[in-house]
Formats: sequence, structure tokens, C-alpha cells
Amino acid sequence: MKEQKYVSGQYCIDICCPVHEKLKGLEGDEYVNKKNELCTDCATWKFYTWLRDNNWRIVKTVPEMSAKSLAAAIKGIDPVRVEDLTMDEILCL
Repeated sequence: MKEQKYVSGQYCIDICCPVHEKLKGLEGDEYVNKKNELCTDCATWKFYTWLRDNNWRIVKTVPEMSAKSLAAAIKGIDPVRVEDLTMDEILCL
């Protein structure tokens, strides 16, 4: 899964944050510095900066699937078409 970078205003726009108007037009380090100054009380911004500072990232999980279904998906095969095969046989296709 591709890691997504933070986009300026990503969360602020969604919740119609009044501070975001003051940040429009800023990018890069200028945006982050001003955001740090204006959003010191924002729990979401604190969480984001904590994640960044501690080299953590949020990972989106996918629904559980059987090993056979996963093997078929890896090979690009419809799992229904290979339901009679073992996992090793699927991977050998």
C-alpha cells in the first residue's frame, strides 16, 4: 500500500476549521511553521506531529481473507475458479 503524505489543510478543510483561512496560500515549511503557531490547541494537529516526530504511520487494514484467496489474488486469479486447488498449486500457476 502506498503511503500518503500530509496535504496542506487535509483535515482542516473537512471540519471547516476557522484557522484554515489564515493558512491558505502557504505551502511547505512556511505552512507547517504557521500551522504549529496557530494550531497549538488542536488535538488532531498534536497527534499528527507526534506521529511524524516518532516515525509512526497509520495503516489501513483490509478485511480478512483465507490463504487460498490471498494466493489467488496474488496470482491475479478468481478464487472461485481455483477453489479445488491447494495453495501451493495456485502459487505454481
